Amino acid sequence: MTRMQLVILLVVVVAAGVVLFLVSGREPVPEVESTGVIEEKVGPGVQTVKLAFADRAASRIVTEEREIVVPDDRPGRARRILEELARGPEKRGVATIPRGTRVISVVFDDAGGAYVDFSRELIDNHPGGSAGEIFTIRSVVATLVRNFPEVRSVKFLVEGREIETIAGHYDASESFPVENYR
Repeated sequence: MTRMQLVILLVVVVAAGVVLFLVSGREPVPEVESTGVIEEKVGPGVQTVKLAFADRAASRIVTEEREIVVPDDRPGRARRILEELARGPEKRGVATIPRGTRVISVVFDDAGGAYVDFSRELIDNHPGGSAGEIFTIRSVVATLVRNFPEVRSVKFLVEGREIETIAGHYDASESFPVENYR
């Protein structure tokens, strides 16, 4: 799918969501709160993780559980979980991480901060639009919080550097507090 086709698809999905919301005259379904618990299901290194995607109407976050092999170390586990988020949904929802984006690293600080370093494709391949950008932010933040409940804020980096914005609508020069972006 070309970038133009992806942009057109995103615009159509967002417009359809807005129309459905306006026509239905009801509030979007509230998000399900996370318990933040990770359960080991199948054996050493395999865990059930929670991934947060946009719903098809682009009105809320939906959670998909997936069993994946993860490393023992916390930063490695976080990186692997976000790599799985970047693969996109298997059951329902819409991908929120641009195609080709790699997760370079995740670093945690002692104050509950998570620093996620993405490859340049996060910006270069982003379809744009305020809805697309906010769902990229919300899905990364929500995925981290659902799997690491101690996280209090998330900072986006691209190739080790701070960025001003992902797609021009939201200030990414500061960390995103989790209470605003679940």
